[in-house]
Amino acid sequence: MSAEQSAATEPVAAAEPSRIATDGANLLALDSTVAQALLGVFALTNVAFVVLTADRVVNPWISLMAVLLVLVAASLIVQGGPDPFPLRESWFVIGAVVLSTVMVSWNLPTTGDVGRAAWHHGADAWLLFFLAIRRRTGLAWVGFGLMAAVTAVWGATTDRGALEAALMLKTHLGTLVVASLFGAGLRRAARDINLFAELAERAAASSAEADARREIRRRRVAELVATATGPLRRIAAGGPYDEHDRTEFLAAEAALRDSVRARGLTMPAIVAATSAARRRGVDVTLLDDRGAAIMDGEVMTRLSREVTDVLDAATDGSVTVRLLPAGRWALVTIVAQSSSHGSRVELDEAGLRVESDVAQ
Repeated sequence: MSAEQSAATEPVAAAEPSRIATDGANLLALDSTVAQALLGVFALTNVAFVVLTADRVVNPWISLMAVLLVLVAASLIVQGGPDPFPLRESWFVIGAVVLSTVMVSWNLPTTGDVGRAAWHHGADAWLLFFLAIRRRTGLAWVGFGLMAAVTAVWGATTDRGALEAALMLKTHLGTLVVASLFGAGLRRAARDINLFAELAERAAASSAEADARREIRRRRVAELVATATGPLRRIAAGGPYDEHDRTEFLAAEAALRDSVRARGLTMPAIVAATSAARRRGVDVTLLDDRGAAIMDGEVMTRLSREVTDVLDAATDGSVTVRLLPAGRWALVTIVAQSSSHGSRVELDEAGLRVESDVAQ
C-alpha cells in the first residue's frame, strides 16, 4: 500500500468506536475491588446480625437461609455489565426481597422490640437501592411495595398491627427515595459524559482527517518537486536540447499525468518500473478508474509485482495498466503490445492472475 493510501485510511481508523459507553455501573465502579470489599462488609454485617439475634427468633436456621438468599442477590447486583440491569436478574432480586421478608417476618418475636433481628429491612432496602441505581427504579418501587405489603400482613396476623409493622419501613422508604433521585442524577451525568466523549471523538476524527489531507498535500508537493525540478531547471538554462533532454521532459510530463489520473498505482515499485520503461522507449499509460484505495496490503503487493514484471519485460511498444471500477469482474487489467507479441493480464479482487496471451 502506498504512503498516500495509508494516510487516506487514517481518518477512518480514527473515527472507529474506541470506548464503551458510560453508565451508572461504570461510574460507581461496581466491579472494582473496593465494591467487592464493600460487598464483603455487607455480608459480614448481616451474618453477624443473624448470629447475634439467634436467641430472639423462632428458628435461627430460617434467618440463616434468608441471609444467604440476600447475599446471593447482592453479589449478583454488584457485578459489572451494562445498564439497565438485566430484567431476569432484576426479578430475581425482587423475588429475594419478597421471600426473605416472608421468611424473616414470621420468624420474629410478636411482642417487644425486634431490634437487629429484623436485619432484612435494611438489607433488602439496600438491594432495592442498587436496583434503582442500575436503571430499574420502577421495579425497585414494586419490590418495596411488595416488601411493605408482606410486612403489613405479618403485622396484621400478629399482635403488632399492620400500621405499626408498616412503619418499621419508614426509614428505608427514605433510602429508596434517595436512590431514585441519585439514580436519575447519575443517568444525567452518564449522558453528559457520553455526549462529551462523542464530541471529543468527532473532534479527534476531524483533526485526524485534516492532518491526513495536509500530509497528502505535502507528499504531492514533494512528488511534484522531485519530478519537475530537474526538467524545469534544464528548460530555464536554455537550449539546445538533445535526445536525452527530450526523453527526460517526456518522462516528467508522463509522471505528472500519472499522479493525477492514476493515484492508486503510484506505489514506489510501479513508479520506478514505469519511469525505466519510458526511458527505454515504451509507451506506458496508467489509469485509475477505481477511485478508492485498495485496503488489503497483500493484494497491493501482488498487484505491484505483476505490473512491474510486465513493465520490466517490455522493450518496445506499449503497456496500459488500468484499475477497474469497484464491482467489475477484475481488479486491474494489464495490456502489453510489442512488435512481436501481445498479452493481456487480468487480476481478480484478490490480486491473483488470469492471463491470456494473444499472438500479434
